[in-house]
Amino acid sequence: MTEPLQRRAIAEGVWFSRIHDPKFYHNSISVTIITPLCEGKTSAAVLAAYLLRMGSRRCRDMTELECRLADLYGAVLDTDVSRHGENMLLTFSITGADDRFALEGESISRGCAELLGEILLEPKTEDGAFPEEAFRLEQQYLIDTIEAEINDKRSYAAQRCTARMGKGFRFALPRYGTVQEALAVTPQAAYDRYRELIATARIEIFFSGCGSPDYAEEVFTRLFGGVKRAPLCPAPQQLPRRAAAVTELREQLPMSQSKLVLGYRTGLPQGRRARTAARVMTALLGGSTGSRLFTNVREKLGCCYYCGARINLLTGILLVECGLEEANRERLQAAISAEIADLAAGHITPEELSHIKLAFKSSLASIGDSLARTEGWYLSGLLMGDAVTPQQDQEEIDAVTAEEVAAAAAALSLDTVFFLQAAGKGEDDDEN
Repeated sequence: MTEPLQRRAIAEGVWFSRIHDPKFYHNSISVTIITPLCEGKTSAAVLAAYLLRMGSRRCRDMTELECRLADLYGAVLDTDVSRHGENMLLTFSITGADDRFALEGESISRGCAELLGEILLEPKTEDGAFPEEAFRLEQQYLIDTIEAEINDKRSYAAQRCTARMGKGFRFALPRYGTVQEALAVTPQAAYDRYRELIATARIEIFFSGCGSPDYAEEVFTRLFGGVKRAPLCPAPQQLPRRAAAVTELREQLPMSQSKLVLGYRTGLPQGRRARTAARVMTALLGGSTGSRLFTNVREKLGCCYYCGARINLLTGILLVECGLEEANRERLQAAISAEIADLAAGHITPEELSHIKLAFKSSLASIGDSLARTEGWYLSGLLMGDAVTPQQDQEEIDAVTAEEVAAAAAALSLDTVFFLQAAGKGEDDDEN
């Protein structure tokens, strides 16, 4: 069984966390660099992350890096760029076998920690910047990634709605930046951004698995002890609690299925209990196959291909996302509004509330099946400021009442309607 998180500061703005779970035969070490989203600096940060994964001062190319990983019994290195509320997250992780499986008695976890630390703090450079050839390859890869985002029409529609609702706020900035921004980055600018992040960003390090984290903690304490840091802690932005008016936007793209996204303000529920009630309300509205939107709108009315809801408690936004034929738009939107009004009126049966809580139980119980999911769970909690175990979260969900769910629904106010109209035939996704 997974033990609760143990966390302590090892340097200014750097924390090391331990998560022990004896059922695994391997360990994971991850380092997440957390920095506020900043217009004009996003692409440089992404390119820095991409270039760091290409090697280090001692591993001059991918062949040497792969040899190091092979020597660590096939350890796996990974990099991820994500967004969490107003913050950008650059995560570097390495997964390897536990020390007890080493043939010569060496410490695999120490070797993994040293390699990961080397990649982060001793990058490969040329004349005080990232190497030109590697930079150009990663720059083109980033541009291709940004340009390809429009191919996922469902995700694109949600991003466009969120960007409109977050205009003027950090969370609305694109995760990878823009093509123009990426083109303007130079090897020197990317390296300068990397050095800025190492000096100023919040850093969360996790060791999870069956083994001892002592070697890894020793390695990172030593490494970051030699880094001059001055962490930045900008004040959180004051986000809107309610919609002032409804904005309607429309775009056209060549595809076979239109997309409708309804963006609601949630009232920014305060405190764990209120946030938990908002999550339960969202799940009951459109978070599973037992939800109102799936059962009543998609299945019974048959006026859409898919219809679901998801909430972001950090931005205070709930999105209802639908795939539909344009002729069904008015009927679909009216049906969604009716379901929200019905929840707000408190028409919630004990059976459906129990069913949704069981769905949460199944999902929360599976978090411990993956070290990556476990680390992600606790990191998200730390960023929210209230990290709890999945078991504690389930207890809080079980305690939520129908009245609290109704209050969460009543707090919703429609802010933005984004309609992505199908114009002719083209590649599409989510046909059902």
